[in-house]
Amino acid sequence: MCFLQGMTLMPSGVKEEEKVDALELERAATSERTLVDALLEEQRSLTAIERFSQKHSDAVSPIQARYYKDLIPIRKPSTGEQYAFEVDMDKCTGCKACVVACHSLNGLKEKESWRDIGTIRGVVDNEPQQQTVTSACHHCIDPGCLSGCPVGAYEKLEDTGVVKHLDDQCIGCQYCSLKCPYDVPKYDDALGIVRKCDMCHERLAEGEAPACVQSCPNGAISIQLVNIEESRQKSLEGGSMVAGAFRSDYTLPTTNFRSKRDLSKSMEAADENDLTPSHNHVPLVWMLVLTQVAVGASGIDLLARAFDLYSSSTTSLVAITAAVVLGKVGLVASLLHLGSPLGAWRVFLGLKTSWLSREVVLFGAWMPALMVYAALI
Repeated sequence: MCFLQGMTLMPSGVKEEEKVDALELERAATSERTLVDALLEEQRSLTAIERFSQKHSDAVSPIQARYYKDLIPIRKPSTGEQYAFEVDMDKCTGCKACVVACHSLNGLKEKESWRDIGTIRGVVDNEPQQQTVTSACHHCIDPGCLSGCPVGAYEKLEDTGVVKHLDDQCIGCQYCSLKCPYDVPKYDDALGIVRKCDMCHERLAEGEAPACVQSCPNGAISIQLVNIEESRQKSLEGGSMVAGAFRSDYTLPTTNFRSKRDLSKSMEAADENDLTPSHNHVPLVWMLVLTQVAVGASGIDLLARAFDLYSSSTTSLVAITAAVVLGKVGLVASLLHLGSPLGAWRVFLGLKTSWLSREVVLFGAWMPALMVYAALI
């Protein structure tokens, strides 16, 4: 009996090898785990990321593709085509799901938004009408932001037509905001630069819809392929994309707003008559006033010398010194307007297209010349 107390009872007919294996398993289960055992077990377990990767390793398309596959093109743009937003206004309810999704995906600041919801209203066929309109960057054929930027912080991608903003190139002059009639570039005080919608082009490159397209519960936003030349001719014919928008012949926008109703008659933006103060540009005010005074003073000095109108050389010296001082103060004030003034040296990059770049280069050459002239006097 004592002998049986230390043994584990086995059913009859079990082989000797099976008995040994069972004893080893029982001993392993009852024995205390060591540190090495714990580390080996941890290495054999998969992390959440690894489990997710393993689960979707055989997936040929994103999980949500069934919801938006009909809202994006099945192919990439060919020669003479580009991507463009299309908005079905009959499906837009103004729920702002597209705004929230865009904000979340792109990590925007609290008051920053790359997609806006507006309202148009009026009377159509003797009935009052009101319609919400969702809009973002229109990825224009001739973008005003691109042509106006003095530092080349914009590019229009040749293969997709998407107008992309280069954050690391921007100096925060906000000239693109003044050039864009649709209020697309949004200035960020904390970063000192502007940013804008890029149609989630990296998602499109992988066959996935932009955030706004995926999030709309009614499928009101989609991505379409448009013929660039046809879109250009349509914009040059006059009119605007939607009631209340700026005329299309200025930047040739590609967004298509469609509706079964005729919303163009007697419709206007709901905020058409609202007086909302725009972003102030105090440094620019000082720059424009002081530099123009300096230019005027130096011009008057040249005329006075040419016609020998000065009673003494002291008067000329005072006038030209005042021009130099005022010009310098004005140019320094212009730097205070920039969100990233350390990049101001790049302003010559937009010399071919940007009037701001030409103005800066002109004043950059005029001030040293004025100083040399004053020194000679």
